[in-house]
Amino acid sequence: MQRLTHQTRCFDGFTLDLTRGCLLRGNQEIKLPPKPYDALKYLVENSGRLISKRELIEALWPDTAVTDDSLVQCMKEVRRALGDDAQQIIKTVPRRGYIFEQEVRENAPSAPVTTYTEETAVQLIIEEEETDGLRMQAATALPSAGVVALLPEYRVGSVQRVATAIKQHKWSAASGLLTLALVATAIFYFTRPTEAIDSIAVMPFVNVNGDPNVDYLSEGIGDSVIERLSRLPNLKRVIALNSVMRYKGKQTDPQTIGREFTVRAVLMGRVIQHGDDLSISTELVDVRDNSHLWSGQYNVKLADIMTLQVQIARDISEKLRLRLSGEEKQRLTRTYTQSGEAYQLYMMGCYYRRRGTKEAFDKSIDYLEQATKKDPGYAPAYAELGEVYRNISWREGGLWRPREVRQKEELAALKALQIDDMLAEAHVVMANIKEMDFDWAGAEQEYKRALELDLRIFSRLDEALLHARRAQELEPLNLEVNADVAGVFNDLREYDRAIEQHLKILEMDPTFPDHGKLAETYQLKGMYEAALAELKKPNVPKAQLAYGYAVAGRKDEALKILDDMKQDQSEGHYVAPFAFALVYMGLGDNDRAFEWLDKTFDENPYRLSFLTVNPRFDGLRSDPRFTHLLRRMKLAA
Repeated sequence: MQRLTHQTRCFDGFTLDLTRGCLLRGNQEIKLPPKPYDALKYLVENSGRLISKRELIEALWPDTAVTDDSLVQCMKEVRRALGDDAQQIIKTVPRRGYIFEQEVRENAPSAPVTTYTEETAVQLIIEEEETDGLRMQAATALPSAGVVALLPEYRVGSVQRVATAIKQHKWSAASGLLTLALVATAIFYFTRPTEAIDSIAVMPFVNVNGDPNVDYLSEGIGDSVIERLSRLPNLKRVIALNSVMRYKGKQTDPQTIGREFTVRAVLMGRVIQHGDDLSISTELVDVRDNSHLWSGQYNVKLADIMTLQVQIARDISEKLRLRLSGEEKQRLTRTYTQSGEAYQLYMMGCYYRRRGTKEAFDKSIDYLEQATKKDPGYAPAYAELGEVYRNISWREGGLWRPREVRQKEELAALKALQIDDMLAEAHVVMANIKEMDFDWAGAEQEYKRALELDLRIFSRLDEALLHARRAQELEPLNLEVNADVAGVFNDLREYDRAIEQHLKILEMDPTFPDHGKLAETYQLKGMYEAALAELKKPNVPKAQLAYGYAVAGRKDEALKILDDMKQDQSEGHYVAPFAFALVYMGLGDNDRAFEWLDKTFDENPYRLSFLTVNPRFDGLRSDPRFTHLLRRMKLAA
């Protein structure tokens, strides 16, 4: 019998096993994530040739827009696996690409690994053959003292059971050899370990009823599954809810979703509610070949929705073939309340917070306060309440008086952290509080989820763009992440790129509140009429429209809106001081602008965080009062 091997490529003591998709050094496997493995494979198969960065990016990320940073990070992992810090194997040619410089040998032999069992009388050696290009298995049985030799990655247990059966039944030698060969082949194919799936997009669950009152459930179930799966370190990519929400209510093709989000698996679900009864169906698809991995059907009472979400997340982790430690299993299934009613109220609070209007914020606060009354120890409900107030405090034009909002935000965050100091969401809210107190160092430590924001405050725009771009690579369809990228381009005075980014956002979702930001960039580029067209879209604050008229030279129309704002204020309606400051900046009345900027500082200084970088303030920078304002904010010496 002729023994042939896997398809392999060998170099400098390493074996790249193309059949199994792994990298070996001797008989020891070296862990390498999918993209770095693909990069190494491409370089090995093109050894001796200069591979440009663009060629390698297109080979690794077809139909996906990524920056050179992704490739650099990928190559770092390849070099780490090879121990090639000195670039003896893969040479970097500055500004051009990479060359794989080692001699590569094809289909070099690899030694089997011998594993000893407690059984006797049989030695089983499994070897691979190739016949006419097809992989087959052969087994040889020899009278020996209980030795089983296996290929390195296959388990011994099943073969041990075969050996035991042979010993007990004492088959004839000829019959035993033939049967053993067939059984060993079956064992090889049906018990070999399968590759774990390390990336997933959980699509918005379909509200089959079409009842708006069930929307919070269909959205909340997906959100909960995403949040739980995100706790698992060996699941490297879980697409955020904000990114997948643009597909809500639309027919989706799993392979298209997989390409757009660069994930291996897609989960889809349907929710049907009849009174207190819920019926939920799920389907998990491998997007590489559109194959069906798993489907689940769950029928529960509405009161058991929290337990159901835990079960769905647990089932998915198993079907993704993730090996979880005991601690990771606990993290996946952890619940923060035993009250099903409190959890439903929490889901409704989250749902309305994501809607983003004043009316929705009011409802969100009401539901979350009810949740904390049902369970005073429910930390995520307090953290979410703080997040609602954080959203309110940042809205242009103002929805509530900032000092009241700030106090409530801080109380909610402190309560959440008092209950659970490890709750990440509460630390994010607390970081916002620290920024409002100009505790920039403390904010930078806690504000892990908003690193790009902090970098812009400190004028570290190149770093801000780097982090924003990385976030965009991870979640290319997340509208808020895309808006962050546009904001950094704007601060860098790269207005054409900012406009391109804003237009892309509005093409993805015309209802996303980005018209005001697009108008701001148009104004900075001198495109005043285009800006006014954007400012006349729904839900754009009055002050922004007045500013637009002012910088376009239409001062009478700007002053009319300014009078309306003053009238609103005199009638007891809240108008943010920054709204007045903005209009006076547009009118070129710097004295009144600084007067209202000082009032903004006294009421809500966080609104001025971007003074250092926002081009709108360029006309004020030479004024000593501007430097004084920066000093008050601890942003200047």
